[in-house]
Amino acid sequence: MRLGLVGIALLLLAGCGPTGPRPIALGSACTPGDEVFVCASGLCVALDNQSGFCTDNCQLDTECPPNFACDAAGRYGRICRPLTGCTTETDCPSGHICNPESGNCFIGVTRSLCSPCQDTQQCPVGGVCFSAVGSNEKFCTAPCGTADTCPVGYDCKDVPAGPENALIKQCVPTVETCSTGRSICAPCQGDNECGGPFDLCVRNVVSNETFCGRDCNPAKNICPQAGCDPKLLDSAANPDCPSGFSCTNIGKSDDPNVVGPYQCTPNSNTCANYCDASVTGGQVSECGLGKLCSNNVCVGASDGRMCSPCVDNDDCRRGGFTENRCIVNNCSNCPFAGESFCSTPCANDDACVRTFGAGFVCKPIDDPSGPQRSYCMPQRGTCKSGLGRVGENCSVGGAQDCVTGICLEAGLNDFCSAPCTADDECANPSFRCCETATAGYDCSPAHRTPNGPLNGMGVCAPYGGLFGDDCSPGRAPCQSGTCLDLGTARVCSVSCASGTCPDGFSCRQAFAADGVMQIPVCFPNGGGKPGGNCEFGPAACESGLCIRKDSGPICTKACTADSDCPMEWICDQVLSVTDESIQACVPPALQDG
Repeated sequence: MRLGLVGIALLLLAGCGPTGPRPIALGSACTPGDEVFVCASGLCVALDNQSGFCTDNCQLDTECPPNFACDAAGRYGRICRPLTGCTTETDCPSGHICNPESGNCFIGVTRSLCSPCQDTQQCPVGGVCFSAVGSNEKFCTAPCGTADTCPVGYDCKDVPAGPENALIKQCVPTVETCSTGRSICAPCQGDNECGGPFDLCVRNVVSNETFCGRDCNPAKNICPQAGCDPKLLDSAANPDCPSGFSCTNIGKSDDPNVVGPYQCTPNSNTCANYCDASVTGGQVSECGLGKLCSNNVCVGASDGRMCSPCVDNDDCRRGGFTENRCIVNNCSNCPFAGESFCSTPCANDDACVRTFGAGFVCKPIDDPSGPQRSYCMPQRGTCKSGLGRVGENCSVGGAQDCVTGICLEAGLNDFCSAPCTADDECANPSFRCCETATAGYDCSPAHRTPNGPLNGMGVCAPYGGLFGDDCSPGRAPCQSGTCLDLGTARVCSVSCASGTCPDGFSCRQAFAADGVMQIPVCFPNGGGKPGGNCEFGPAACESGLCIRKDSGPICTKACTADSDCPMEWICDQVLSVTDESIQACVPPALQDG
């Protein structure tokens, strides 16, 4: 087990040819690219570069054969996936328990509306682990009677539930997605922030810039010359990608059998100033205030919108902003003295926050041409830098990147924040007003009194990150500061120096992010017993010991005598999957003779 968020994950599913002389039945094993033994359905979904299973497309579980479920699979849409079907905890990885009715292994925590889930038992009472067709996500819904009983942004819809797919009313987000769904080239910290489930957070290894890619099919690459193999190209034009982007193999490996994953990446190798929004709100999000998106490039606006550059008032009234005016920063000793920009009239600070976000204030400005009026302006008095609003990344420049001058430190996810005394002052529906501006902030209701370090005020911090929440890269960091990596999943936990943990969790030693120091952490019970599956590696075993077997790697445990082992197992020397010789329990299939 390891604490802390890990590097950017890469995941690839690949298909094989649609026809062949020897068709294989649905659910049978197939080899990607095999031209002799092929799937009767025409669809082979790969588990790795050497193995996969035959399947078909679907929309509902009822369209699949018995022992299959209709699940999301990235670019393939929804497919009939064979249910490996756990029956006991030994079938599950460490930290997971089994729901024998659904056959799902899951972490035994209760999550909130719109949180990612593996099984309905993780969701609020009466809720469902919903598989969204449009976004290919699985997230928790909550029961409802009418639309009025759902939060803003949610609809009360009929959702299939249970083995019979009976329709029950549930609160589901109107857009049927719970992810931030950032578009291609948006800055990111982890894959979960980017578009669909197979859109990845890509890192430029030279500049260290990280940005969202887009899943693409290399078979569509347009070769620059006749006879070339488009799948082997480092990059090529591709209809899955926007203009100026190529479908690129970002998983470069020394192993020639490992190909992909493929993502649309910019030919310039940078996403600086890239944009694709057409509406004003989207352009502000991608380019910042005072800019617009022209031919996929962020450029300074000249229509008089907030923060666009100006020389006089006429410059600020070209785009129909009849009351905007040109403001000059007349500060005496500041780096932005003399800067001029267009501004919008206001009645009070709240009006500026509602329109432009936290960090904007309403200030009276002398106007020689008429009576004094108040106008919105950035709190720091400049439109040239530090315009990051609540929730925007500030990992590079820190507080100077933020319009409020406050950057909340939260592991890999440093983001702009703002002082506050109430949730609505954060002007971001995903944030609430919390007590402290340090890592390990607590947003629980009991800790939201305005007595934090910012002159008696709180600070805006994201929802989520509570005990048991998913803390994969790109999701809200854990408020406890403890993200437990189980190998198969990541979950917010707490340290347990006192030895006490919530129900369903026990206190165990786990490695800190440095991989050396061990600290006591509340670890979810279940799974990882001797004989359990550990294809994800030793972290899937309760003991941390995983050994090879012809049918796949299985968990074992340390021993000193046969009596320490399950029935018919013996205590002997055996090689682990990491090729270490260990004294451990050995199953009958691996015993000599």
